[in-house]
Amino acid sequence: MKRTIIFILPILFLISCQQKTEQKTSETQVENSIEEVKEPKEFICTDYNFKSVQEQADSLSFYMNKAIKSDSSTLPIWEHKFFCAFPNSFSAMESLFGYVDDLGSAPLYSTENPSQKYLDNKIFSDAIGFFSELKSIPPELYYKKYTRINIYGYWQADNIQGAFGFHFKLLNDTENVCKALSKFDDNEIKSVFRFIFDGPHPKNEYNEEIYNELKPLLYKKNERLGKLWTISYDNLMSEDDGHGH
Repeated sequence: MKRTIIFILPILFLISCQQKTEQKTSETQVENSIEEVKEPKEFICTDYNFKSVQEQADSLSFYMNKAIKSDSSTLPIWEHKFFCAFPNSFSAMESLFGYVDDLGSAPLYSTENPSQKYLDNKIFSDAIGFFSELKSIPPELYYKKYTRINIYGYWQADNIQGAFGFHFKLLNDTENVCKALSKFDDNEIKSVFRFIFDGPHPKNEYNEEIYNELKPLLYKKNERLGKLWTISYDNLMSEDDGHGH
């Protein structure tokens, strides 16, 4: 009988150790799983390869409407899709939102000024306004695209104007915008700044107010950007003869 007890005790000890090990492993897996959920996934844009401008326009409208109707849990998903489907260049913005005399209006053409709508804090129903209000996109990627759509942009008598409200971002999120801008070359940056002021009569009180308000902020954050801001403004003002384009 004693031999049997002595034989069983090591077995029970081994079983107990195994159970503790399994329990500890299980707890570790749960902890790791929780950490995985907490850690944000890397933001990667899908390459949509739209077959036409109309298909891109339809997709943007679809994603925007889904986002507007979604709750806080699904909003980032639709904002993500919308952002990735949004243009990456000024020429692509023209194709979607502009007006060409020979071809007529683009699929998402509008005569409303997106800069003014942003200023008035209205609820946006158009894609440009919705883009300017995206909240869930990493700042570095967001402002990189926001910059790209303004490079070599120029005023047109539709909603291709005011650098699509870019100067409001400079005012309200100066540090993040400057970080993104500083990665572009001087000519690209000057073209973005010029587009902010461009118009039929750029020498006006509204532009002067924008220039004076942003000048000290830019010089403080990045002297290079501050100098390019001044050069862009001065060059455009020197070209304005009072007769427009």
